[in-house]
Amino acid sequence: MTWLACAVMTGSSPATTMLWIGAIMLGVVAPGVAVVRSCRCEPAALIEDVGWGAPIGCVVALLGWLVSALLPFTVPPWVFGPLVVLVTLVFPVSRARLLARPAPGWGAAPNLVMAGVMLVVIAWMTMDFLRRTPASPGAAGSVYYPDSVFQLAVVGQLRHAVGLTYPLVHGEPYSYQWFTHAILAHLLDSGADPFDVVVRLAPATVLPAVVLTTAVVARDVARRVWAGPIVAILLGVVGTTVVTLSAEGTSLFMVQTYWWASLTAAFGWLPTVAVAGCAIALIRGRGTGTTAPVSLLVPLAVLAAGAKPSNLAVLAGGAALAVVGALVHRKPAKRSLLALVTLAGVMLVALVTIYSSGDNGLHVDVLGGFRRRAAQMFPGLAGAQPDDLAMTLAPVPTITVVAGVVLAFGPVLVRLVGLACAGRTERRDPAWWFILGTVLAGVGAVAVLRHPGESEAFFLVSAYPVGLIGSAWGLSVLWERHRGRMPARAALIGGSIGALATAVSAMIFPASVQARLASQFGHPPTAADMSPLRQVAHYLLPFAVTAAILAAAAALAWVGLRNRGRAMLSVGAVSALLGTGLLSTGIYLTSAAPTYSQVMTTAEVNLRITADEMASGKWLAEHSGSDDVLAVNRVCTQLQTNISLPNPCTSKTFALAAISGRDEYVGGWAYASRNLNTAWEATTVWNASPFWDPAKLAKEQAAFVAPTKPGLDELYEAGVRWLIADSRGVPADHTTLDALAARSWASSTVTIWHLHE
Repeated sequence: MTWLACAVMTGSSPATTMLWIGAIMLGVVAPGVAVVRSCRCEPAALIEDVGWGAPIGCVVALLGWLVSALLPFTVPPWVFGPLVVLVTLVFPVSRARLLARPAPGWGAAPNLVMAGVMLVVIAWMTMDFLRRTPASPGAAGSVYYPDSVFQLAVVGQLRHAVGLTYPLVHGEPYSYQWFTHAILAHLLDSGADPFDVVVRLAPATVLPAVVLTTAVVARDVARRVWAGPIVAILLGVVGTTVVTLSAEGTSLFMVQTYWWASLTAAFGWLPTVAVAGCAIALIRGRGTGTTAPVSLLVPLAVLAAGAKPSNLAVLAGGAALAVVGALVHRKPAKRSLLALVTLAGVMLVALVTIYSSGDNGLHVDVLGGFRRRAAQMFPGLAGAQPDDLAMTLAPVPTITVVAGVVLAFGPVLVRLVGLACAGRTERRDPAWWFILGTVLAGVGAVAVLRHPGESEAFFLVSAYPVGLIGSAWGLSVLWERHRGRMPARAALIGGSIGALATAVSAMIFPASVQARLASQFGHPPTAADMSPLRQVAHYLLPFAVTAAILAAAAALAWVGLRNRGRAMLSVGAVSALLGTGLLSTGIYLTSAAPTYSQVMTTAEVNLRITADEMASGKWLAEHSGSDDVLAVNRVCTQLQTNISLPNPCTSKTFALAAISGRDEYVGGWAYASRNLNTAWEATTVWNASPFWDPAKLAKEQAAFVAPTKPGLDELYEAGVRWLIADSRGVPADHTTLDALAARSWASSTVTIWHLHE
């Protein structure tokens, strides 16, 4: 009810919200739980059925999309999901398992903690994003994050096509993680508003589901109930360690940003943690009391591969290290090898099918991402560009690259402190090696790979919740070791001290280091203004203050406590480290400092959608054929005053294709595989690179500036059925177009013409 109230109060219509909830319950949760229960020999707690059922239900929804795409009629989720449930009831064995009484639950205290975490998650989702991202742009228009709108364009194409091409350039091959979009396409057959669902409701639904599934997998991996609530706290309450008034500080973005900024990454967490749980259960073998549906490992792995290519890559790294761990401890490695072959095999099949159009610009460039980060953090220390290629990095001092690595990884990986605790007592367990290998694969990929849009970070993003499962495992072991010695009080005190330490540091150093130094010198300081070592020290100083406060508190506790109390010091110390992540969450809850979502939803360089653009897109969705192609006069987010493109031209105009669900002849080409694949040879930044077929673009633009019947006929032969002129695009000759095509819809800023044979 809280989630529903927040969605409606921030702008979602009650009708769309209820239709969406119905699609999720009937199309995902119900069939997912039914399949999981029918595949499991022993009953599990209801919370575990739902946790495992969420990713399996997504597999069912993906199958429902495929069925609808192949049939001449649509099978909505509220029909397909119940049909799957009925199938499980047909067979006596699966019917008995499905109708069996669930096992006892987790107990009142763990469930209360889970409920509290969900409330916190819903609160910062609402405060930081939902209330800033309207379901409709309104009369004055609103700025939206381009990636969110692009997701809708992909969903729109998959609502009427089986194979994916790049929706902004008609017929262009495209390598993309489209399983998330296919699932959404199926769920949108419920009648919910596509824009509201994809931009707002879907990410706000995925994250709580991820928290629940990760908690269930953690309980299964750790074989301790409290591992579930602990990992939920690590995901939803404990954020990145920040020591200034900055939501993410210098670290890589993680949960509290990617849940909305990358729908595919957030959704990918769901099958990734499920695959990790099933793979670990497979490696451990029978008799371990697992609730994981191991028999569903392959379909879950397929879902993970199609959701994000980095998912199985890091999990395969985990399985590989599990093999090494088995050999180190002289244990049989057969099951670990089986898990590795399964994960690597599914990944290879995905690479030659789903991702066959290229690497989308992902290249090996050891520490390249951190050299780029160092140049961003210390712009005054960056040397001259050695050539004209946009991807070539300016030279920076080595010490700044080292600082970039430490400041990027350190604040976010503090959450994994429990993995080290688990290693002290559980390192003979292959599960620990699997989790460690997954984390190392994520960190290693970020260190050695580089992408034009900095997407190498997604390898760590994919591994992160699996690492948190290992951390929760170790923390639950630590908690259990001190049971009866009041660990809750030590944890509360330690967490409070950690939060206080970062708050004190933030009061001393409220502004970011870069802003302070630029203000001091009037420009980013050069080496002549301040040595590289001193500039790095300025970044490290707030962390040093925080560390000094924590060290002083630990020393006082050691002196003041007796032997029995000192046993709690490890609990307090670990909790203090985790408490350093509470300031970040507080910023997201209170908007005490700008967050990434605030910046992205106010930056005019991003995608401003007007009320007329929304209305024209919805009109096209209702009145155009599913295979109709749109020709548009606007391909840059900047104003286009003549047929020559502005410099720069940011080619992220995704809105019309997204809202209408139709392909464009040539629209925003920034995310096309061809554009990203050639980014390393380009002399302009990837999202402002010129279109690779100038003649094709000129043909489309000429249809508006100087329309002729032969030119329009040529577009018609290419599938174009509609011309859409936006006042922000190249000037359109309305008089001539009215004579050559049928004006079908018009507003003060947008006009639509229909092309006929």
